[in-house]
Amino acid sequence: MSRWLSQNTHRIASLGLVTAALSTVTVASEGHAQPWAAPSSAAQAARSEDPFDPSGLAEGPFSEMSALLEVTIFKIDVLTLTIRVNEATAERLKSLAEGRRYSEELADSVATVILDADDAWARQVFHRDVSLGRFAGGMRETGRKAAEAGFITQEYFEQFSENVPIWFGFLEESGAKKGDEILFLVRGNRLRTIYRTADGRVLMDEGAEGAEARRASIPSFFAPGTDFRKRLVESLLASESGA
Repeated sequence: MSRWLSQNTHRIASLGLVTAALSTVTVASEGHAQPWAAPSSAAQAARSEDPFDPSGLAEGPFSEMSALLEVTIFKIDVLTLTIRVNEATAERLKSLAEGRRYSEELADSVATVILDADDAWARQVFHRDVSLGRFAGGMRETGRKAAEAGFITQEYFEQFSENVPIWFGFLEESGAKKGDEILFLVRGNRLRTIYRTADGRVLMDEGAEGAEARRASIPSFFAPGTDFRKRLVESLLASESGA
């Protein structure tokens, strides 16, 4: 896959590089809010005011993908990732994926489309407790894969890797708990990341701007070698039949 040129941002908030490579796992099938740009189109204007509600994005085949991460040996669910895209992106995905079977070539094409997506939503929900160490390790590994694929620069990845323990310092004592969720919102080149606990407390609500921040978020899950890539694309193909 060819490498993409990326612009640097002064704050590395590429928090989409999350837990996709937690050690020993594989894929099985109170903060301060930051200013947020208003929607730039009529379709986006119809979006729900609740960031946890993907209303206003596309619905139906080729609009949603999901993946379950679980412990390999014991089959213990770790988290579920769900991604939704807008109508324009769903149409692009349909045109390249309709009637096809999974292949790495197809996965590369899907990744290219997601890298260009300027209106997308993703949510990770934890199904069991995960320590900050394992959490941060998974983020770094996914970031490394994204850098190797050219989604982000090596410099961006290194800054991100250094800052992970700082950003998620609020998880130092307890780690991520069952029922906690992380939300990613992409609109244009703006990325918003929210961490909400199972009991409804928002521990992080941060914004970042720049093409590289966008590429390092939701697209990172589609980088070659990450644990979510194959399952996400397979779920996209399954959506054609309503499976």
